[in-house]
Amino acid sequence: MQSNNEIAVRLYDNPFYGTTHGKGLYRKALFNGTADITAPSAKYLLDFESVEGWAHRSANANDDIMCEHVNNSINRSLLASWIVRYDSDTKVKTRVNGFCTIDLQTNTLELLIEDAEFGIEQTWRLEVKPCKTVIGKKSPQLLATNAELNRV
Repeated sequence: MQSNNEIAVRLYDNPFYGTTHGKGLYRKALFNGTADITAPSAKYLLDFESVEGWAHRSANANDDIMCEHVNNSINRSLLASWIVRYDSDTKVKTRVNGFCTIDLQTNTLELLIEDAEFGIEQTWRLEVKPCKTVIGKKSPQLLATNAELNRV
């Protein structure tokens, strides 16, 4: 289902990429990000890694179907992420069906979210643009949106 719902996807360089943490766990995400949907209001977390690494971590039948879809268009510039809903009130993170890809050659982001609890079953295809760097403030490096964003 294609959506016209307003969404903003912000991507940040992962400063810990390539380092280990905890019990030898390796940080593979090149970008971390958020996808904010306005109606219904929901926030999703994204961790982008190479599509090959992402596909190898599939954990169930739904993941296999998503991996097959993405593997059909594998190229070296494609990054992929699972989707995790984030509740800012309770700090609870819940994995939902879906995935997100970003093609760094074409600057195209594709996002599919199937979140039954929030009634969201939608896809977006957005152009990714670089953001201005703001000294002294954490700002995203890349932005993909279909809405006018309020300036803060």
